Amino acid sequence: MVENTKRTLTRNRKLALTGAFSALVIVLGITKLGFITLSLTASITILQIPVILICMLAGLPEGLFVGLSFGVLSLIQAAMTPTGVLDPLFINPLCSVLPRLLLAVVAWLCWKLLNLIPHMPKTVSASVTGFIATAAHTLLVIGCLYIFEGGAVRKALGGIGYWALIGTLSFNAILESLASTVVCASVFAGFFIASNKKSKLSEE
Repeated sequence: MVENTKRTLTRNRKLALTGAFSALVIVLGITKLGFITLSLTASITILQIPVILICMLAGLPEGLFVGLSFGVLSLIQAAMTPTGVLDPLFINPLCSVLPRLLLAVVAWLCWKLLNLIPHMPKTVSASVTGFIATAAHTLLVIGCLYIFEGGAVRKALGGIGYWALIGTLSFNAILESLASTVVCASVFAGFFIASNKKSKLSEE
């Protein structure tokens, strides 16, 4: 009976987290709060962070769901309110949805592998996962664009190649990865502290 109750609580917790992070992605995307402009040449996107966090806190299935929410939102915005020269290409789900699903897989695998290292602090694992997964997200999105819409990409960007575009976006990509590092470590530390307090209270 106790084990069934614990399983129900865990399942309900995962469902609640999945719903909360999916809603967060949608709100950040619709309100544009997920796009932070630092200067005329530097800006960062934080929409990938909820996907990475849910993979660490709940698991891969939940991460795939939040990643799907991210991808579908990107597709809808590309269809309804495109702003950049490449935005219309995200109508293709292989460019908008697929890389966000792959992001969840990368984040989950990275998290699991880092936790296999003996005595590795969870907050360090969270920060490293945030950095690697965010960098991978940039590579995956641009990679999918070139694989599935390569001709249109080159035409829109004047013939620029994959690695040249990566080089152009490298500064922003590093900023996004650093932001993910800080946020993932901070949020995970907060959840870890809160969970420990609840565990102690339940024991009393």
